[in-house]
Amino acid sequence: MTRTALEAAITERVKNSSAECEGLVGVIIEYVKPGKPGDANWGLKGVRYGKANREACAAALSTLVAEGQLEFELSDPHA
Repeated sequence: MTRTALEAAITERVKNSSAECEGLVGVIIEYVKPGKPGDANWGLKGVRYGKANREACAAALSTLVAEGQLEFELSDPHA
């Protein structure tokens, strides 16, 4: 999955997770070198909360990023 697509997917899921998160502007994903085979090759670098509730969105993000790291891999880490 491309970085742009992954950022959009996570942002959309968080916005839909709660009415308090509808104001979320977006997330920033960065490539990370996996420590061992099978580890995620990306992580959350930053969050643009906008007018969203930070606590509610942070909780949703924590869960979604953990699940996403098991499911998705960056296809082009240098893009």
